[in-house]
Amino acid sequence: MKKLYMIGNTHFDPVWLWRWDEAMASIRATFRSALNRMNEDPNFIYSFATPPVFEWIKNVDPDMFEEIKMRIAEGRWELAEGWWVQPDCYSACGESYIRQGLYGQKYLLENFGKMSETVFNIDSFGHAPSFPQILRKSHVNNYCFTRPEERHIKLDHQLINWKGLDGTTVKAYRAVGAYTKTLSEAIAQQEDKDADNLIVFGVTDHGGAPTKAHIAEINSMPDAGFSTVSKFFNDHPNPETTVEAELLTGDFGPYSNLSQIKKHNRTAEYALLNAEKASLLAGNENREKLSACWETVLFNQFHDILGGASIKEAYTDANNALGGATHTANEITHFALQKITSKIETVGKNPQDIWNLVIWNLNGKDFEGYLEAEVQWVHEFPWYEKGICLEDGNGNRIPCQIIPAKAVIPGFRSRFVFKAKIPALGYKVFKVVKTEEEPENKTLDPFEFETNRLKISFSKENGTLISVDSKETGAPLFKDVLNPVAYYDNGDTWAFNIEKYDCSPQSFQFESLTPIECGDLRTTVKADYRFRDSLLSMYYTFYCDEEYFDVKYKVNWNEKHYVFKLESKISADSTLSAVPYGIIGRAPTSADVPMSNYVAADGIEYLCDSIFSYNANANKLGLTVLRSPIYGDLRIRDIDYNDDYDIIAQGISEGNIRIARQNYYPEKIDALLNPPVMIVEANHGGNLPFEKSYISIKEGDACIGAVKKSEYGEGDIVRLFEYKGEKQKVELQYFDECFNTELSPFEIKTLKIEKGNITEYYMTEDSPL
Repeated sequence: MKKLYMIGNTHFDPVWLWRWDEAMASIRATFRSALNRMNEDPNFIYSFATPPVFEWIKNVDPDMFEEIKMRIAEGRWELAEGWWVQPDCYSACGESYIRQGLYGQKYLLENFGKMSETVFNIDSFGHAPSFPQILRKSHVNNYCFTRPEERHIKLDHQLINWKGLDGTTVKAYRAVGAYTKTLSEAIAQQEDKDADNLIVFGVTDHGGAPTKAHIAEINSMPDAGFSTVSKFFNDHPNPETTVEAELLTGDFGPYSNLSQIKKHNRTAEYALLNAEKASLLAGNENREKLSACWETVLFNQFHDILGGASIKEAYTDANNALGGATHTANEITHFALQKITSKIETVGKNPQDIWNLVIWNLNGKDFEGYLEAEVQWVHEFPWYEKGICLEDGNGNRIPCQIIPAKAVIPGFRSRFVFKAKIPALGYKVFKVVKTEEEPENKTLDPFEFETNRLKISFSKENGTLISVDSKETGAPLFKDVLNPVAYYDNGDTWAFNIEKYDCSPQSFQFESLTPIECGDLRTTVKADYRFRDSLLSMYYTFYCDEEYFDVKYKVNWNEKHYVFKLESKISADSTLSAVPYGIIGRAPTSADVPMSNYVAADGIEYLCDSIFSYNANANKLGLTVLRSPIYGDLRIRDIDYNDDYDIIAQGISEGNIRIARQNYYPEKIDALLNPPVMIVEANHGGNLPFEKSYISIKEGDACIGAVKKSEYGEGDIVRLFEYKGEKQKVELQYFDECFNTELSPFEIKTLKIEKGNITEYYMTEDSPL
């Protein structure tokens, strides 16, 4: 006989069309109602487990918190959400989803004595294909979702085995009817009419628990009973269908909205990962501070915050919170790095060499690329405006190109660009040498010019980059890339009411192409455009001996209901896109889809620090710089466009894109988004050498995702992940030791190093795997 597993739940948004303080007041009434229903009906079971919300209750109403603990111990209150919040499932980095489980499960274990075996994630906008592995290695066997709905992805059954990139499977269930007002509506909407169904019921969004009417109706239904999410999955151990795919929704607005909050989140993520590594290298104990910062960042990855779906005022709170976490993390990093730097024997000698650069690379692979540095002259030393070079501890000289300092006071400070190689998770020291050479003034035709390896052509008609050709072979390396266009966008915040943008691109008006820098190391030209009431500047930088180039864009956007894209012509619509801790091929799509700072097509890769979505269709790849719908517009009726609404993405937006020939490895993204840390150091002695790597991959194509102190007891945690889809033998250098391990295709492995031993652990760090 068919059974209906009735799950009493509050779908609660701690931030959405309200701010977190209003939500905190609302949830207290909600929990009081749920606890009262338990007192009235001994069979009623409630499911809810969002740690930061529990923490609100613990601080505001400790007696209620104790009552909740009692009901959890009885089995009447189910902990059905093993993550910190229900996050946006694409815009954060892979490590953040591991931390959702790490800190979520740790909170549940410490406060209630148990973890959750389910992640109940019914409102997020799509689900990354790396999740099954992350879930399994966080003690989670089951996953409950709603989006994508049947109109976006058809499933043979609501209950499936979801197979991830590495082959790991979890049981997953598409909950249908979770937002309906009555139980009869929810039951009628189920896709599997003859199968057992999991029915989520309860008042939603702003709070409100299952009602007396709900409970009375369920008690009158012979095939229905109060249950838990875990019981449903445990009663159905063998789903008939296996789905091996990412679960993308066609309601694409959250992938493209408010790229600046997504960028702030990414900045905070890197800051925290750097702080963990630097603390470990310096032997500093910062676990509590770092955990608090992570919890702040994880909260602000809630799907309506990071998806750009909340009201404007919510982003004042989110930006303040992310800024605070970033500042604390950066402070921890610099305290640690300068503690070590003070013990390094510098290269320079007084009085001729005033400054040294101690350059720290906190990524897991060697950095090799161009860096900028700035040193001070006045008032400590005489004014200086002439040439500079660097010299390492072996006497090797590195040329520098003088560029404008951040402060416009000639001779007060010097800023320069140079190319350097910095070892993985380590540092290298250079002394700053004054060459006394006069800067050379070079001229440049911005429409046609060359580097040592490239020939570059811009259009005199519209300022776009026509082609970048190899001087060695004469073949075009890049052609017709990053042309600015706008499309009319009548979508609401989520794009619930549209399937794609308007089909007719609108061009930007070209105004000028101007040389900005022309030197021996790099050349930069600036293209200026206008679109309606908006201004765009694009800075193209080409390096003397490189085949890649960088583009910085800065747009002052003052448009409503338009999307701004940078489009490139491609010959095939298929793309390769990064996802959290993985990469996936995609078919053509008119709607925007997410990218984790990386997409490739036609053998060209685009690495972006501020772009998080794209579409690829009709022989065009369109990187979505920004879209400008109304904040919090759920278009359930027509709107009056003359009203004064708050519009997303108004004012200044800027970002950077690196364009190169396709050769994916995640450290390229790290090098762009997380460049080395520069410390300008006076001369001093020390017992540390002028170059050192503490941790690195000596053999094997694998990346280091995180290095940190364990959350439990002693020992260090190192996260490795395989990115090529191939089995790898990996040798890890860890300080003065070397360890060998193996990674299967797309495996994410958590290793605990303690007293000279290395053991694979759950991502929750509580026990060996």
